[in-house]
Amino acid sequence: MPTLAWLGLGLMGNPMSKHLIKAGYTVRGYDIDAGACERAAANGVKVAKTIAEAVADADVVYSMLPSGSDVHDVMTRADGVFASARKGTMVIDCSTIGIDYARKLHVAADAKGVVFVEAPVSGGTEGARDATLTFMIGCEQKHASKAKEMLQPLGDYIAYVGGAGTGQAAKVVNNLIMGVSVTVNCEATALGQRLGLDMKEFFEIATRSSADNWSLRLWNPAPNVVPDAPSSRGYAAGFKTWLLAKDLHLAIEAGKEVGAELRTAEIAHQLMTEHSDTGGHDLDATSLVLHLNGGKK
Repeated sequence: MPTLAWLGLGLMGNPMSKHLIKAGYTVRGYDIDAGACERAAANGVKVAKTIAEAVADADVVYSMLPSGSDVHDVMTRADGVFASARKGTMVIDCSTIGIDYARKLHVAADAKGVVFVEAPVSGGTEGARDATLTFMIGCEQKHASKAKEMLQPLGDYIAYVGGAGTGQAAKVVNNLIMGVSVTVNCEATALGQRLGLDMKEFFEIATRSSADNWSLRLWNPAPNVVPDAPSSRGYAAGFKTWLLAKDLHLAIEAGKEVGAELRTAEIAHQLMTEHSDTGGHDLDATSLVLHLNGGKK
């Protein structure tokens, strides 16, 4: 079995790397957070002290990091992935980094003789936990088959979208819909609470009617409506507020590049940014309902 490297062992990377171990692979991991490394080691990840050590003899390198700048740094710095991996190594980045960073990384990887695959995911921490993620692959078509094979233990739908930038393009559009949905779910929840609705009963109504949507069902903003939702755990992060604000910003910037006006995304981004800047930064994005209610649960 190939030896794999995993960079970024947080809320998504930890369970994803665990699935690869269950599939029989040896996984060397790296993260700047000592606690994340300890949790991954408990799952069987062989924790490396540096990026170079993690990727040096890996056949495939995976990464799951917070932002495009993080990924670009880890990949391109002097002691980073592209400089330390063997020529021909496949590097699969599962982060949401935006179209521009993806294109730059394809060029940088090619210059170093490694294969870069953008494979952003949808499905959240629940999908990472249950290996039911959706992957959106962007790379040269000749590499798509191997990339799909190496992602198989992690998801239940793996789509090849096209060449450089297209995986991130699909993710940007997907998260535009998701981000606006989360925002309006929070607005509707805040309104329902102020109107005195029983939010459990309203959940049953909404999920059987025209208001139904994925994030309402899994990430309901009202506490104690969906037991596993972040709202029922004190808004402990599944998808942090600042990350959703970042993803909405990526959609807005992509829209500007092609002349598409995204007014609902702009309002959602404004609300998420306000909440992030006033205490909600590392809370789950559905904690926006607290901001809309003046900080009241």
